[in-house]
Amino acid sequence: MLPNSSHNTLLSADSGYAQRRKELLALIKQLHAIGAQADLDLPRIAVIGNQSAGKSSLVEAISGITVPRDAGTCTRCPMECRLQSSSGPWFCQVSIRWEYGTDDRRKDDVREVPFGPLITDKADVELMLRRAQVAVLNPTVPSTSFLTLSAGDLGRYTGKKTTSLPFSKNVVCVDLAGPELTDLSFVDLPGIISNAEPAIVTFVESLVKSHIQGNCLILVTLPMSDDIDNAKAARFAQEQDPSGLRTIGVMTKPDTLSAGATKSRELWLDVLEGRSRPLTHGYYCTRQPDDAERAAGITAEEARAAEAAFFARTAPWATSMCQDRFGTHNLVKNLSRQLTQIIDDALPKLQEEVTQQLARCNAELERLPPPVNAEPSAYVLSLVTAFCGDVQAYVQGSSSTAGLVQQNRCAYAAYKHLIRSTAPPFIPYPSADDVQGDKQEFLQIDDDDGDNSEEKTGSERTVPQYVYLQDIKRYIQQSITRELPNNVPYPAKVALIQQFQHPWEGYSRMCFKAVDKELQQTLATLVQDKFQRYDNLRARIGIVVMELVKARREATLTYLLSLLKLETTPFTQNSHYLADKTAKALARYKDARAGRVEPEPVNPFGVFGPPMTPSKSTTPLPHPFASVSTATPAQASSSTSAFGTPSTSAPASAAVQPGPFSFGTPAFGTPSTSAKPAELPSAMTFASTAWKAEGASAPTRSKTPGFVSALAIQTPAPAPASTSRSATPTAAPTAAPAPSAEDMTTALSALAKLGYHVKAEDLGKLNPPDEYEEELQVMAEVRAYFQVAYKRVIDYVPLAIDHLFLYEFAAGLQAFLIARLELGTPSAPARCAAFLAEPANVVAQREELVGRKKRLEGVQMELFNFGL
Repeated sequence: MLPNSSHNTLLSADSGYAQRRKELLALIKQLHAIGAQADLDLPRIAVIGNQSAGKSSLVEAISGITVPRDAGTCTRCPMECRLQSSSGPWFCQVSIRWEYGTDDRRKDDVREVPFGPLITDKADVELMLRRAQVAVLNPTVPSTSFLTLSAGDLGRYTGKKTTSLPFSKNVVCVDLAGPELTDLSFVDLPGIISNAEPAIVTFVESLVKSHIQGNCLILVTLPMSDDIDNAKAARFAQEQDPSGLRTIGVMTKPDTLSAGATKSRELWLDVLEGRSRPLTHGYYCTRQPDDAERAAGITAEEARAAEAAFFARTAPWATSMCQDRFGTHNLVKNLSRQLTQIIDDALPKLQEEVTQQLARCNAELERLPPPVNAEPSAYVLSLVTAFCGDVQAYVQGSSSTAGLVQQNRCAYAAYKHLIRSTAPPFIPYPSADDVQGDKQEFLQIDDDDGDNSEEKTGSERTVPQYVYLQDIKRYIQQSITRELPNNVPYPAKVALIQQFQHPWEGYSRMCFKAVDKELQQTLATLVQDKFQRYDNLRARIGIVVMELVKARREATLTYLLSLLKLETTPFTQNSHYLADKTAKALARYKDARAGRVEPEPVNPFGVFGPPMTPSKSTTPLPHPFASVSTATPAQASSSTSAFGTPSTSAPASAAVQPGPFSFGTPAFGTPSTSAKPAELPSAMTFASTAWKAEGASAPTRSKTPGFVSALAIQTPAPAPASTSRSATPTAAPTAAPAPSAEDMTTALSALAKLGYHVKAEDLGKLNPPDEYEEELQVMAEVRAYFQVAYKRVIDYVPLAIDHLFLYEFAAGLQAFLIARLELGTPSAPARCAAFLAEPANVVAQREELVGRKKRLEGVQMELFNFGL
């Protein structure tokens, strides 16, 4: 007997349970519409089956509409049917949910778009579904193009020679409402096929498996005309639901079993009644109209009546103890109840899962750099401006950006000590055998800045090649040409001065290269920090910055060499200071000649190394007054700049300068860019060379003969005595004991009473003339001029490096970057957009996270509106 389904539906529509069911199904529908199924396991029913398993007939029976039927596979995309019981007139609305793009990737912004107008005639549904399916299979064609096509016109888009997709993951949605419907929602999936191209078979199987995972009731259609073991759909269901907790079996085509197929009927009855292949939710058996009945135009009511009559009079179904398992009406009623139950049970878990996923999504987004939403060229300009500001801060120095300045101060301090180490090593005694006391005393610089007593730690120290009075005397004799008696040739003094200046170029290059390397390292760090997100921009900025560094380096080096070249011509207007230092040096030398010097042991070069006592066994080593190489200690064929750009260098031998007193060779040559050091020393590394002075890390001294040995070379005979000095030199004064402090005070007081206001160091001038008076005067003048010149150099070289290299670089950096990046040109926006292009994986990850966040926030709002 056919139950009064309309009456039962109307009664249930007015009940509280029915209202709750409607609300739950409406919520799930809305969650599907915003794409929540991409992130959440929404409750659902999926209908699956093999090709020609009666699945389409079952869908028609449940929904009450006619679905497209063609030879072969009917459904080529998922079709979601959403049924709603209503007391109003019947209607249908077809929509398309675009979840996937043409690249088969899930969209971040899921849209459910109505396809066509509201349908009120059931006869119009099948053609509209055909149009919607063709639109889904042709995503590059506007959907509205198919709304008015006839069935014949649609055929042009479904043949093998067309560009249509064979299958699609996008969903055709069918909303149905009417008094004869039961509140239910399910998705009809394409039939599982075997006789097709492997790629198509794989696509369909993957599509089916993806829909029946998780919180899904699996409705498997099993045609009784075939052996149940041949049903691939049943195998897929068992794979996804091994325990049979989510699977419902639906036996179709029972009328295909002949009256004589008694054994087959008994086997299927065992399955239906749970004695074979049991499932938690069991099996149902339905009978749908055959082709002849459909051709005759059988109605839904007539189909349900025929179904009930068939089971009532056909054995063994008529005598089965499970009568509630026969008929479409019993199946639909059970499905509605099951779906409502799993939705109700899943909602609290959905709410918790949404909260957790949203928190994870926000955390992942925070770990990614924010996207650039500003105009590209303006944004690049802001980055460049901030970068140049940081460079300016490091060059100027502050409490938070003092690193570069502090490193440079170390380099300048080391440079000062290296220049001081080139002081002429004059000893006011005829030879080493005549030295009284410690000859290191005479290497001390009479400085006014209190920097005369510093001691730096270190191990290996070198002893200079001293220059004695006899050496100076021979040198003067070699230099005399047409001078009058008692006149030392001016070129001889110039040559002596140039010899102690000879190492200055090498030390200046070392100092400059140390500052250069520190700047490059600072710039490399800043470029990495400021532009690490943008690989293209970072690479371009690095290249442009190095261009400016190179330009300023060349200009500064040219100026430094010009500055040092000025020192090759002795000149000073600081005559008072020169005279004072000359007098003090001469007085000290004369006191030593008079035997009034009792020096304490001091270090070589005055300020270098720990105290040491000279020994006769000490092997003299070359003094800075000898020769210096402009190369750095570490000689190599190439080095790498702070940005990774290789720079070539000349061999170490190319930088070796001539030996001391190789007259005719200028102290400072023409600037050359070919002889470069193998590696730029850092400021601290360069500073360490100063502490060692002549140790392994200092510029190497050449092994050419020093001043004394140079005079042993065959030279022209000295000029007659009449052209140089008196033939009878005055003997050296007899050595006298050093006066006590009391005697010194008394003598100075007596001289003051006579009007001679002198200091203790001036008393040496009162010594009688010495046979080496002329040599002592030359020593004193050269030594005094060294102090004048070195004080200029140790200030001007660092100042030139600071102003011409560092300050000029920082001041011109922003304009240089703007010009090289062409920020003011019409093509700047496109070029800057390319500079700011992020890696594709970062862009894809951000887009996926933003889309997920939007969906989850939409789900959260829907759950909130639902009352959760």
